[in-house]
Amino acid sequence: MLSELKRYLQHISLSPDSIHNDDAVSPLMKYLRDTLVILSESLVKENLARVLLGMWELLLRMILDTVAENMGVQVEFYNRFQYTVEALVQFFYADGEGLAIEDLKNHVDYKALDEELRLNKCSSFELIEQYFLEKISLQRTLKHTRFGRISVKCYYDASEQRLTVEILHAADLIALDANGLSDPFIIVELCPHHLFPMAKSQRTQVKLKTLHPVFDELFYFHVSPEQYRHRFACLTFTVMDYDWLSTNDFAGEALAPLSDFCWPGRPNASAAGKTIQPTILHLARSKPSEKPIMRILDARTGDGEAQEFVRKLKEIEKSMEEE
Repeated sequence: MLSELKRYLQHISLSPDSIHNDDAVSPLMKYLRDTLVILSESLVKENLARVLLGMWELLLRMILDTVAENMGVQVEFYNRFQYTVEALVQFFYADGEGLAIEDLKNHVDYKALDEELRLNKCSSFELIEQYFLEKISLQRTLKHTRFGRISVKCYYDASEQRLTVEILHAADLIALDANGLSDPFIIVELCPHHLFPMAKSQRTQVKLKTLHPVFDELFYFHVSPEQYRHRFACLTFTVMDYDWLSTNDFAGEALAPLSDFCWPGRPNASAAGKTIQPTILHLARSKPSEKPIMRILDARTGDGEAQEFVRKLKEIEKSMEEE
């Protein structure tokens, strides 16, 4: 059975885009129907259900392997395997006579495959947006980390379409120098870059030999309503340790979604700056390579935007490995 399934999945994988999904998948489905007839004649219902579940699990693993071997190909490839998985669900469900839909769709490999196909069908911009949505979601859960925290104020002047960012101070940063201290500075930028193509990253001054730097610096960004309305639009604060002789070291990062301080009817920015309470952002140091989105973007070697995004994240991860 294993060799036959491999052959039929390869047929689906290699079928040209001009072939309809039905035609690409039909040899596999015919083989499964013929196999089911034979099994039904020789097995009692309970044993048949166990065998069908084993076939379902085997097919899920085989399709996962096939997708992993074909990273960065055209979206039609992933659409075709999405169609294949949906056809398999209906086959094993058999209008209620087979396996339960809950058992099919709650299987860990089904969920992994469904997510893998969904992400691979996304454009690079959509993947980058999903990356920042996940980072924003993670930021909201952080209450305390061992990487320290930063204190900022952010307020928006709607009439000027100007976002003001005050970086006040940081506390309890990790020591990245041999003397048990750091020389920290903070890079602030609007993300994702394809939403803010004209925005330049800005940075604070370097504060020498401290884990509790005071910055008290102001930065200004032009942000239109068309930009800040996106859920994934955010400010990123990257804390770096300045190194005199080699590359700077990554100390941590935090994100703030623009939706937290940009909206119609917000009090005038000049007044808000005096009255608004500082926002405390806890720093994180996650490895980008551990995210499926990073792996998928990295495989898109012909996509300049994807490669540039991955390059920057790899630089950060490399600085963590060299500590």
